Amino acid sequence: MNWTDTLVKFCGEYNIPIEYLADVLSDPKVVPMIRGKAFEFSVAATLSKILNPNEWKVDKPIVNSQLGLHDTDVRVTHLQSQKVLTVECKLAKNGSYRRIPSNKLSSGYVNQVSVKCMRSRTLGTEMVEKLAPKLGVSEKVLAVHNDQYLPSNFDVVITSIGNAFYKTNSQTKEFEWNPTLQAIKFLQTINSNSIELKDFAFSCMYIAKSNDIAINHSTGVVCTRKKCDNPTNCGFIPNYPIILFEDGNKVPLLRWVSIEDSESLLTTLII
Repeated sequence: MNWTDTLVKFCGEYNIPIEYLADVLSDPKVVPMIRGKAFEFSVAATLSKILNPNEWKVDKPIVNSQLGLHDTDVRVTHLQSQKVLTVECKLAKNGSYRRIPSNKLSSGYVNQVSVKCMRSRTLGTEMVEKLAPKLGVSEKVLAVHNDQYLPSNFDVVITSIGNAFYKTNSQTKEFEWNPTLQAIKFLQTINSNSIELKDFAFSCMYIAKSNDIAINHSTGVVCTRKKCDNPTNCGFIPNYPIILFEDGNKVPLLRWVSIEDSESLLTTLII
């Protein structure tokens, strides 16, 4: 079946009036979940085009979510070693683009995008008790970080920066493309293909190893949880990892690399 026949069949099976499907999907409560799930398929399709098919297999597992257990968004298998790498797909935080001063760089400014990287469900007391021994942390520590991931939950994170230039209209509640003049200048700088900025922003993806964005001494990432007893080395991934670009530079400063360079990064996890 083509996609239209599949859509008609889906609506019939779940008793969804097809004439109202667009209204259902555009509901502000529904859109974020749909967009997050759709991004997983976009990542799988993009990796399939970039990675050498003679060396890598990319697939999108369809699984039923279970509370407390982490689902795999995308799998990448290295064919020779049969090692499986797990990919977490996370969109940028809405409206998170900032151009901020930095005393450490020659330009004096950096462009910042925050990635929304947290559990969709906060762990309750019962789940904390069950998961803490499996994750190798105390119940007290997991309770403090009950919506955060550990690097062991997945191997890499892939994000699209598009959301960073969108804002929710306070009156219509609709999600709107609304970049500032500074944001437009930044996107023009990193847009090597000169395609329309809105399309470019969503197709612009970056990848990072989970260990490289975790809170520890080597990364220099600091925990902001007030009750965290080890804010420089607790080991969790912050809710909003940051991607930084020096003014005028197309390449991120630390940890993150363009998805076009994902094969090199993934290869380091096989060795």
